[in-house]
Amino acid sequence: MTSIPKNVPDSQSNDDRVSVVEINGYLFGIDILRSKEVFPLPRITPVPNTRADIIGVFNHRGEIYPLLDISPILGLQSKSIQPTDMVILLEGGDGSVGIVTDRIHGVRLIAPGSIKSPRGTIPKTMMEYVSGMTSDRSADILMLNVERLVSALNAGVPF
Repeated sequence: MTSIPKNVPDSQSNDDRVSVVEINGYLFGIDILRSKEVFPLPRITPVPNTRADIIGVFNHRGEIYPLLDISPILGLQSKSIQPTDMVILLEGGDGSVGIVTDRIHGVRLIAPGSIKSPRGTIPKTMMEYVSGMTSDRSADILMLNVERLVSALNAGVPF
């Protein structure tokens, strides 16, 4: 049985915690239970003859992970890698992958009732990977469906 810490108001106890990341000008929310870790861009080893969205692989604490640019999968322009970029390590049913982000905006509490359908507000190519949308501080946050995204990313990854 889990208990609510005494310093958390009851109104926040049912809120979901999401990591908010920025990719190509869009804000995306990722369930913190699916994000293993966030860290600066590591040393990347390119992998020849792979898909365009695979930037390469990296070693993190003795484990090798693929590093991907999810922009093309979401229907956005491919991201140019910058030294200031961050990596968020995602965990899905099919394994773990690192994705490149422009910036990490921190963790936010999102009330489940505040999530609405993104239909008509985002490109159709994103619809398969976005489970909902909410607004926070006058900006829209698109909630990524990490299971679907990791499955799509791992489909065809030669590791």
